[in-house]
Amino acid sequence: MQAQRLFLDEKDLRIIKILSKDCRESFMSIGSAIGMTSKSVKARVDRMISTGVIEKFVLKVNPVALGYGIGCMLIVREHTANIEDIINRLNLVGDVSIHSKCMGGISTFCLAIKEGHEDKLRLLLDSLKPASVRIMFTSKLSHSSSTTPTLPSSNASKKHEPTETDLRIIKCLISNPRMEMNDIARETSISARTVNRRLTKLKDDNVLKFFILCNPVHTIGYIQFALIVNTLDRSSYHQIVGRIYEQLGENILFQLPVTDPDNVVTFLLFGQDIFAADGILKKVESFDSVKRVELFVLTDTTSYDEWVLREIDKKLNIASARRPEELGPLLEISA
Repeated sequence: MQAQRLFLDEKDLRIIKILSKDCRESFMSIGSAIGMTSKSVKARVDRMISTGVIEKFVLKVNPVALGYGIGCMLIVREHTANIEDIINRLNLVGDVSIHSKCMGGISTFCLAIKEGHEDKLRLLLDSLKPASVRIMFTSKLSHSSSTTPTLPSSNASKKHEPTETDLRIIKCLISNPRMEMNDIARETSISARTVNRRLTKLKDDNVLKFFILCNPVHTIGYIQFALIVNTLDRSSYHQIVGRIYEQLGENILFQLPVTDPDNVVTFLLFGQDIFAADGILKKVESFDSVKRVELFVLTDTTSYDEWVLREIDKKLNIASARRPEELGPLLEISA
């Protein structure tokens, strides 16, 4: 039986925009923001899930917190290449966190790389053939990611090393980013108060970002597109981001939770048709200090979590192995 097709209205779009910025927002909070009851909001969210509009609730972990030092964005013309083969090859030097398919046989990949492996990436590019790399951006990662709207984060220079408690909370949330506090507490054997406090800190420190993936195939009445904006220099970055939010706020779903190079910013937007998208492209191209703008109409996006779980398990195993050594002297004394 074919799934029901849902034409999105303004209320649906406003709900999507709120969940795209934080998919943990409660139905009551969303209802208060858009003038609906929590029951009505839940009914709409459930309907968007059942019809495939909302494909997945996502927790994205800042790679810096897991020991990665380099971020890379690749824009690839696929030709006749196999996508899984491309991903497998990229994973030889790093870990693909997000892959988006776009119209015209284009794919974009966000890749986290541990320092010391970046040179291997350039050597790998020839092996992607018959696919060809159109654009590649790389930069050192920091906790001040591109999730901050208009101003530099006050935590930009602050390094947050997740504690064992943090890692257990994150691991629990990856499978269900909307899990209730009490359920997280029960699953991890950590008090609900501690879960709430640590989760708030992880979000404030730009370690975690909660959002949703919307399936472009099912967002009837709108097209989804990505804008990759290359500014002339770092000093103009925040000015450009501010202008985009000010002039295109109604179209913005969210600033993609990837850590871009210092002079590149990526947005995901909705438009009613390709002509509206083209008008937005021309507007952003006209901004002072914009060097280049790329627009890609999305057909599918996949977020990968396996590498995050792998790195978390490594850290938890190390913490577990250290614990007996730390307790050893105390046990000897008590004996």
